[in-house]
Amino acid sequence: MNGKQEADRIADRFEKLILPVLEKNEFGLIKTEYVLESGFWYLRAYITRNDEESVSIGDCTLVSRIVSKMLDKEDFIDDEYTLEVCSKGFLDAPQNKADEENTEE
Repeated sequence: MNGKQEADRIADRFEKLILPVLEKNEFGLIKTEYVLESGFWYLRAYITRNDEESVSIGDCTLVSRIVSKMLDKEDFIDDEYTLEVCSKGFLDAPQNKADEENTEE
């Protein structure tokens, strides 16, 4: 991995891949990221529901299964990684807020 620029490029490509899936299934996208945490790569999508209901585990599972197949087909990530489809609640979790505060300094 060639650093932040490559991680951002992967996240951007992932976003382009996932957006049509989300729109078709009436979800929205908060953000995507490709990050290294504790020695492991994570490809994440933070999603919302267009009907403003809470995102369920079933919603995350549905999107994850569809996108996982697409990622296998596209195969544009050389590193081993874990795909995570998360709700806004995960993004707002205290551990993530602390991480953001530490990177803003």
